[in-house]
Amino acid sequence: MDWDNQYRIRQTPWDKGAPAPPLLEWIKAYPEAINGSILVPGSGAGHDVRALASLTQSGAVVGLDISGLATRLAESFPRAHNESYLTGDLFDLPASQKCAYDWVWEHTCFCAIDPFRRDAYVKAVHEALKPGGQLLAVFFLNPYDDEHLPNGGPPHGTSLEELALRFEGSGKFRIEDSYIPRQAYEGREGLEQVMRMTKLV
Repeated sequence: MDWDNQYRIRQTPWDKGAPAPPLLEWIKAYPEAINGSILVPGSGAGHDVRALASLTQSGAVVGLDISGLATRLAESFPRAHNESYLTGDLFDLPASQKCAYDWVWEHTCFCAIDPFRRDAYVKAVHEALKPGGQLLAVFFLNPYDDEHLPNGGPPHGTSLEELALRFEGSGKFRIEDSYIPRQAYEGREGLEQVMRMTKLV
């Protein structure tokens, strides 16, 4: 997928113009839980980044996207607090970005990459987190409709079994919480799963 071109031609259906409802729901339920530095891979226009940066106890919040046009778009919005944006590849993080974050927020990156790269995704997120760091994620289990068919993504769907196998089965993470969010973008009701995981050594 040529992500720069998608932004150039303004074909970005994943951008709903607002933070992910499951993220806002989680922040409301646990307002003091997220603190320290936060990485948001595949951050796009930065709606989730700004929601996280608005938390008074957050440290540096970094949006990472492979598309330079996405980075520029995110930087065009008014700043919420202490957020910043990087153009780069999650699978090729510089040394300064490894073991650098207390939290990773996953929203649209996992479902956008080719499924054969998912083990590499688990490794990359594990490397980005500090020891004991937290992965908070909303996974799009079933994105398929008349427009998006299995094996034809992105977005690519997943299952609870696959997530457990890839994350816990790798020995790199322990799943702490897992539930269907009550709040979702229109059309995604009941099709997503929120998970919080702890990085294991």
